[in-house]
Amino acid sequence: MSDGSSSSSTTTRWVLAAFWGVIIIGLPFWWKTTEVYRAHLPLQEIDLWRTHRSCALTIPTTLDIILSSHLASSDDRDLLARTLEARLQEGLNSAESCVYFPVHVNAYPDKTDNAIPGKGPSSTGHYEVYIESEPHAEQLSFSVGSERSALFKIPESFLAQLENPNGFAMMQEALANILLGIFSDEYHGLRTTACQVDRVRDKNDMKNMRALKYSPGYQITFSLMNKDPSQTHVDWDIREAIRGYLAPLLRQVSMVSNFTIDSQIQHYAQLSMQPRYKERKGLPGYYYFDPDQLPHFINSAEWNLASTISSYPTLNFILYIPAPDDRLRIHDVHGKPLPGNAFLIPRWGGVVIKNPPRWNGTEAQHFHLDKTDLRPIMKIFVAQLRSLLGIQDLDSLTQRMPAEYNVTFMTAPQRGITLLEKDALVRQRTVENMANAAATLSSLAQLVTEIPNMVVLDHIDTQVRQSLAALQQGCAALGQGHFDTALMHSIDAIELSEKAFFDPTMVSMLYFPDEHKYAIYMPLFVPISVPLIMALLKELKAAKKKKQKTE
Repeated sequence: MSDGSSSSSTTTRWVLAAFWGVIIIGLPFWWKTTEVYRAHLPLQEIDLWRTHRSCALTIPTTLDIILSSHLASSDDRDLLARTLEARLQEGLNSAESCVYFPVHVNAYPDKTDNAIPGKGPSSTGHYEVYIESEPHAEQLSFSVGSERSALFKIPESFLAQLENPNGFAMMQEALANILLGIFSDEYHGLRTTACQVDRVRDKNDMKNMRALKYSPGYQITFSLMNKDPSQTHVDWDIREAIRGYLAPLLRQVSMVSNFTIDSQIQHYAQLSMQPRYKERKGLPGYYYFDPDQLPHFINSAEWNLASTISSYPTLNFILYIPAPDDRLRIHDVHGKPLPGNAFLIPRWGGVVIKNPPRWNGTEAQHFHLDKTDLRPIMKIFVAQLRSLLGIQDLDSLTQRMPAEYNVTFMTAPQRGITLLEKDALVRQRTVENMANAAATLSSLAQLVTEIPNMVVLDHIDTQVRQSLAALQQGCAALGQGHFDTALMHSIDAIELSEKAFFDPTMVSMLYFPDEHKYAIYMPLFVPISVPLIMALLKELKAAKKKKQKTE
């Protein structure tokens, strides 16, 4: 019996050892085969961009001052260049800023190829200021052209003072104040965008509240909404109007974003709420909307405004035609009708209301809007589009200029945007894209660090590194004054960073933490492990007793 018992005990031990051997050897293999693959992201480099230590953003500006010889000597021109450069450097830069705005000022007697070495066609960030005398002027005047040039006119009565050091200093101060008034708001916005830490926008910053977030493409939809086709048949020559009034602007900003345009006509377009009625003594009454009612103007439930042409953000521009007898107007905050009878919806689009001719009461009338009729309407749409794209309206700076200077800004009605406004848009979108790309990469790094079981495949690591490389190249191009190249690199950086952040292979693993893995395998291994553990404890006790008997 002892031999049989010993043989059975030995067999039990071998079986138990085999089970535990499989567990001990197989556990590392199981752990390794169920391990989540994680490529090594450049977290340190991402953190350097988050803390603005990777690359110091530099946005240079070059000014060429053309001052004729009869107005100033060579020494005076050099003094003007040095003084103006120091004044602008001081006014545009901040000691605690993460972005630097160097200003280079050159002074020349005349604008000729020999006088300005290496001077070719003006480029982004390179501007010219002509200083001339004006016989009939009574005060200093500054006119900003639609190109990258400006004219500073000095009254002849002021010329005698230029020979006096105090008079020349007054001209320098006037020129510096005007130039600071033109560039300071834009550069302050660039500084805020580049250096913001918490990504919190100022609630009073109406420009940023209206403007859309950057996208490489936008879908523009023009909709003609006819409330009552039984009284008025409406059509429009929107194609010709777009070609004549909108296309020039889109061509100018095509380097920033691409645009796809479509149009539609919808009938029986009922409003989502009823307007109020205003009676006027001796005059016909009309219906109106107050500013607090405008958010409810769009009837999203019945108006089909969704676009299936592209996946890009959609900008909606609506021309609403009320019933002929329902004269509809928009009131301002003071209760007065707006001249344009239009309003802007921030980050969405714009609406223009066009009242048709009154109905004769017999049969439906035909209301056709040709290219000429659409001109004032398209002018409003263009202004709304400029606001939605974040184009700085330089003409609004006139009110902020000192009263002692007559400062005017020329517009560019043929192309819809001046070159100075276009330059500001390029700088704005470049800095915005770089800041958003760095923030997106920082969020990705934080997400990967906080969720250790998230999959990070090699192509995500490649996209992150390419985005960082594009950021570095964009920063270098900015410092060299190559703004168009910097814009292209910033677009690559933001697109690559968002592709990496929203990669579906990463999002899918957000819902499978280690707790889920344990919940799956525990029902399988716990029932098996209990008898194995009990058998192991039993054998250990038996071995201990046997050892005690032997002693």
